[in-house]
Parts: sequence; structure tokens; C-alpha cells
Amino acid sequence: MSVGNTIDLRQVTNDDSLAREIATLWMNWDTSRADVKARWKETTSYVYATSTKDTSNEGVGGQDGSGGWSHSTHLPKITQIYDNLAANYMSALMPHDDVVQFFGFSQDAVIKEKRAKVEAYIKTKHRLSKFRTTLYQIVNDLLLYGNCFAQVYYVNESSTISGIPQLAYSGPKIRVISPYDIVFNPFATSFEKSPKIIRTVKTLGEILRDVEENPSEGGYYAKGVKKWIKCRKAIATMDSSDIDKYLDVGIAGFGSATSYFQSGNVEVLEMYGDIFDQETGTLLKNHIITVVDRKYIIRKEPVGTWSGFPHIFHCGWRLRPNNLWGMGPLDNLIGAQYLINHLENSRADAFDQMLLPTRVVVGDVQEDGVIPGTPGGTYRIPTGDGSVANLSPDTTVLQADMQIASKMQQMEEFVGSPKEVAGFRSPGEKTAFEVNSMLQASGRIFQHRLHYFEEEFLERVYNAELEQAKAFLNKADLIRIYDTDDDVVLFEEILPEDLNIFGKLIPTGARGYLRKQQLAQNLQGLAQATQSDQMLATHFPSIKMAEAWVELLDIKDLGVLEPWGRIREQAEGAQKTAIAQQSVQQQQAALQMANREQGQVANAEQNILEAASAYSAKAGGARGG
Repeated sequence: MSVGNTIDLRQVTNDDSLAREIATLWMNWDTSRADVKARWKETTSYVYATSTKDTSNEGVGGQDGSGGWSHSTHLPKITQIYDNLAANYMSALMPHDDVVQFFGFSQDAVIKEKRAKVEAYIKTKHRLSKFRTTLYQIVNDLLLYGNCFAQVYYVNESSTISGIPQLAYSGPKIRVISPYDIVFNPFATSFEKSPKIIRTVKTLGEILRDVEENPSEGGYYAKGVKKWIKCRKAIATMDSSDIDKYLDVGIAGFGSATSYFQSGNVEVLEMYGDIFDQETGTLLKNHIITVVDRKYIIRKEPVGTWSGFPHIFHCGWRLRPNNLWGMGPLDNLIGAQYLINHLENSRADAFDQMLLPTRVVVGDVQEDGVIPGTPGGTYRIPTGDGSVANLSPDTTVLQADMQIASKMQQMEEFVGSPKEVAGFRSPGEKTAFEVNSMLQASGRIFQHRLHYFEEEFLERVYNAELEQAKAFLNKADLIRIYDTDDDVVLFEEILPEDLNIFGKLIPTGARGYLRKQQLAQNLQGLAQATQSDQMLATHFPSIKMAEAWVELLDIKDLGVLEPWGRIREQAEGAQKTAIAQQSVQQQQAALQMANREQGQVANAEQNILEAASAYSAKAGGARGG
């Protein structure tokens, strides 16, 4: 039986009374989660603290004068865990841009080219709308508050250049909703079915811009908006005392009604869900109602989605029984962080005590040369023989370092951080296969959280983006496609009918990343097995194995796979080697020929010289005779 899936109201006679009821419901639900917000505040203070003075365990001097410590060092272990989890979440969820796959459920939808166009459309819009940055903000909310919220809507953002309107971005977009700005019935059967109210603070211009640029945000009452603006103008002419006297409006963050209305800002409460009027028996099913100034309704219409539920999504890090508010990964670590800070600062105090120990002065002692009021202090015993000695502190307190290190390691384990991924390696030498096995085993909690986030949150966000595109894309748009065969980037047109195929988008970031890790580990084990059994290796073709490794390593875009490419390279290498050797041989032969010819010339010259010498000798002998 459904519980808390509908808001039951009484005495709703008109839109103004309905607006007041919705505003009252916001305040009641917001007040009921005061403990949750206090816990969020405490967790946030520890994550961003620079000293213990910024946290609830200030400790300095003791809160009541009976304890505490003189130092205020904050060891930011909880901050390191928070940053480590955020980095690993993003690394696993978005290891690359190809983290979305379209699975078709009809004959048309299984055609590769059509699936590729849908995937390319979503990937292109993600690049243009900075989806990765938005996802990082969502992950930060999940880790810091234990809850994250996002809304998918369609926008036609434009700007004006030289008086000419220019379309800046058109397509689905993600709006991050702060956990502080949304309330709902935590005891409903699901967040999807629970009535929910979102609070935002906007200017009048921003509301009018939403109507103009966001088709999915249309439906504002023209009559309601005119009435509201007229009342706003009338209030602007009132005296401050009259505003506070006649307008019973207390807006969070503004204080008095005067401060609110003179700020130029508008509080907008948007209620999504079912409302049942018990007096008239009227049921407003799957409606969106927009309330401004907690008094006026400027929109009341059915939610324009295929399912009837708004495209607002929620994910909790650790689920609670019978409560939709999730628990954060850092909530359980506050006590351990408190203890770490206590041990660190107490150890520092003990070390100071060793450097400047307490003096014990017995009897009547001349204090010339003794520095009065030293940090260690002085303990006086008025009777007894005169003596001065230092009170030796207990040095075992310095072992707090070991306790601090132990607590830090336990905190990593409590939150489920993979040890190897976090930079910690268990002792002992291991093979690559053993390391991968330990990675899989130690990271099961982390993997479970990732899988749940993808299935519960990202998958719904991706398909809501596709639904918004199908509903509001009314003309051709450009998409970016990477052609792996020709290694080029192509820009193609996508038409509205290209998106109207039956299927769904599945995120493959974390699931694909971890699955590929496991398969790579198994293939390494298979490679070791085939080395010892050559007959086994004959059943695994090398090309198929190469294709598997390219897929697992995500290097398809590099174009490194070419069947028998190495044989061609070896043939080209052998050919070039033969040509080079032939060239060397020709050069050597030419050199030998040149040397031979040079030798022959040298011999001829020698013969000529010898002949000339012999002739000269003969001629000289003849003259002498």
C-alpha cells in the first residue's frame, strides 16, 4: 500500500490558499529535517576545516575550563578521503567520453548506424553543456551530504550580437539541485512517487528568461504573472513598517518581509506530485505548481513527461530503512576524526611538557636565575629540605602516533576505499595477477556503490535527456562522430526522426571500466596457461585476442590494430634492410674499384718515374764517355 505519495489538503478554496498551503508544507518538511541539516553542517565543517577551531571539537582551553588542549591542529584525514573518493568516482564513471550505449528494443533500433547517431547526439550535447563538470558537482553532493539531486530540462539558450539573436546552445541540460533546496516526504514508497518541493531564488528577469528559453519550463499563467507583478509594484511603493505589518512573510535568508521585497529577488517554490483536496474531492495528479512570494501561483499544469513523473532524480549513498534520505560516507567518520585530532593535539601538548617540564620546588629556595612563569609551570611544597627538580612526564604518550596511523587506516576501510587505488599496498611481493585479484576483492564495496549510482541515477538522467530531445528537437542539429576506420572526425546532421527509435541509453562508465579490468585480469591468466600448453593456444586466434585487448584497453581510437600488420612491417623492414645492404655493397665495390684504379695510376706514375730515372742515368753515362 502506498504511503505518503499524495498531499492531502483541506480548505483550499482558491489558488492563493493553495499557495499558502504549499509554502506551509515546505516549512514543515524543512523543519522536520533539522537534525539532517545539522549533520551536513558538521560534516562540511570537518571537510573544509583548517584547524580544530573550525570544528565542533574546538578543544582549545577546554569548553568548560576542565580539559581540552593548547594546540589546534586539524589532521585533514576526512578531507583526504573525500577528495580520494571524488577522484575515483569520476575516474570510474567518466574514464573517457564513450560511456553511453544505446540498446535498441525494435528492429529499427538495432541498426548500427541509427544507434550510433543517438549515442553521438548525447555525447555531443554532453561536451557542449559541460556534463563532466556537472557530474563532478553531483558526485561532490553525494559524498558530502549522502544525497544528490538533479533535474533534466531542455533549453534554447541565445545571445544577441550586434542586435542579431544567436543560438548559443540548444538541447537537454542538467541542473544540480542542492540538498538544502529540496524537500519531500521521506516516508513515501519511492522518491519518484513522493511529492517534492524545490526552492530557488531568482530575479523577475530570470523567470521571464526561463519562459523564453526553456520550452520544458513553459506553462506559466499569463494572468497569474500579471497579477503578481502588479502586486510587486504596489508593495514597492509601501513604507517599510507597512510591509512588515501587513505582510506576514518570513523568507529564509532574507529575514524580514521588507528585506525580502527590497532585495529584488523572488523566492520560487515548485511543487511536483499529486494533490488531493479533501473538501471538494479534487485530485490534481502529476502536477507542477509554481508559487512565488509564498502567496501567488503563476503556474499549475500536468507534468509534461511520458511517465507523468518529473525529470528530477535522487540517489543516496547509504540507504536507510523506511527513509528516503540517504546517509553519507563521511558521517560515520566524524567520531574517528575527532579522536585523531584529540590524539594529535594531546601528543603535541605532551611533547611540549617534555621540552618545558613542570618544576617541583621544595622548601625555602632562592629563585635567583630561575625564570618565573615558564610554560611548564611550577609546583611548590612549602615544607621540607630545599630542592628544585623537574617533574618527569610519561613518555608513553608519544606512542599516539601509532594510534593515529591505525585510526587513519581504519577510516579508509570504514568508507570502503580500495586500498590499492588509494595508494596503499599490502605487504609482500606479488605478481601482476595477484595484484589485480586483490584490487577486485578490496574494491567490492566501492564497485557496489558505483553500480548503484549508475543504475539508480545516471541511467535515468541519460534517458530523460533523450526523452527531452525527442519532445523538443524540431529541426536538424549537428552531431560529432569519430570515424575509427578513416581516423577522422565527421560532423553530420541529425533529424528529429533519427531519435524516435525504441530503446534506452545505458551508462557503461563504471560497469564497463570494472568489467574490463576483470576481463583483462582473466586474459593475463589465460596467457600464462597457453604458454605452458601449446595445444590450448591453437584454439585462440591471435587476431581475435588482439581485438579483445584493443577493446579492453580502450585504444580503438589510436588505430594500432592492423591484422598481420607486423608481418607487413617485417617484410618492409627486410626489404629496406636488403636495399640498404645492397647500397652498402655497391658503395664498397665502387670504393674498391676507385682504389684499384688509383693503385693502377700510382703504379703507372711509378713506372714513369723509374723509366725517367733510368733514362737520365743512361744519358749521363753517355756524356761522360
